[in-house]
Amino acid sequence: MNDSLRVAVIGSTSSGGWGHNIDELFIETPGLRTVAVCDDTKSGLIEALNRHQLPETKDTAFLNWHNMLKEIKPDIVAICSRHIQQHANIAIASAEAGVRGIFVEKPFVRSVSEADAVISACDKSNTKLNLALVNRYCPTIAAACELIADGKLGRLIEIRARGKEDVRGGGEDLWVLGPHVLDLMVYFGGAPQWCSATVTQGGKPVALDDFIPGPEGLPMIAGDSITASFGLANGSTGFFASTREAGLKQPNFGITLLGTKGEIHIRPDFIPQAYFRAAPAWRMNQTYPWIPIGDAGLSPELTDEGVNRSEERASWGRLAVADLVDAIQSDREPETGMFTGLTLTEMNEAVYASSLTGKRLHWPLSRPELKTVVPS
Repeated sequence: MNDSLRVAVIGSTSSGGWGHNIDELFIETPGLRTVAVCDDTKSGLIEALNRHQLPETKDTAFLNWHNMLKEIKPDIVAICSRHIQQHANIAIASAEAGVRGIFVEKPFVRSVSEADAVISACDKSNTKLNLALVNRYCPTIAAACELIADGKLGRLIEIRARGKEDVRGGGEDLWVLGPHVLDLMVYFGGAPQWCSATVTQGGKPVALDDFIPGPEGLPMIAGDSITASFGLANGSTGFFASTREAGLKQPNFGITLLGTKGEIHIRPDFIPQAYFRAAPAWRMNQTYPWIPIGDAGLSPELTDEGVNRSEERASWGRLAVADLVDAIQSDREPETGMFTGLTLTEMNEAVYASSLTGKRLHWPLSRPELKTVVPS
């Protein structure tokens, strides 16, 4: 027990709670021990202490995360609130306090400048940071990658991603659900090289006076419809689209990989999570069945029978936590670390900058241009 990494978890019942139960990923995880809890309300603090089976003492219970970092000096800090206005501040303060690892609920931070500041602080202290992009840790994603490596898809030419397209469709969808699908886009297609996008509100391109403060601590956002294309490092083109209240009974949230020989649909909120079809999307002369993809590859008999969806997603989250621990011990970057967070934040800002300027933006993105063009 003494060799366990000491974890401090931070939530905010008054603003974003504990995200998607992020703190619970650290409960009974081998090699980790929760030693302190912080919440900005007394009731939320007591509930969190009970979850982690900790007594309420001056060394375990905190209403102020500054005090907790100063007094506890944990090895790992978990930033759990889904509202992101404090993500950067807590991450920077944690790195400066000398923590070895940080786990952050998505979205990462509110701007590219905040992402740069977090990376700078973590670099100085050699602090490892991982994001709760749990879909990346789904074994089905690795199985889909193997199918591509085996040539089942042929040459990957397009990656199409969509948000949930509910009342959050458009700008909020880009920030809140976009991280999951854009991360998968980059995972399969490589780093973005350029972005060309159109953001509209009521059918008209957005202007600066259309931007409003986003909910959940988000930055200034605009638009009820977004269409964006990205040139990717492997030569394929990625597309992201989201329309507010699109009226879909089953949201298209997820990505579709289109190759010259086949295609793969990935829908993170459903079981099975992915399907393969041994024909390109444009081949319609005969029926090509969709085959479920399981953890070990193509699994024609796979169903959702007997699957606990919540526990399955939690298992992916625990893999993300384990990746952070291994990154600390091996002195490497986690799979969905701070540079992934930077890329996703850059993609969001590039969408708005491209739409507002009418130009295609190329990487590396100009920091002065982003600050000048994108409202903050």
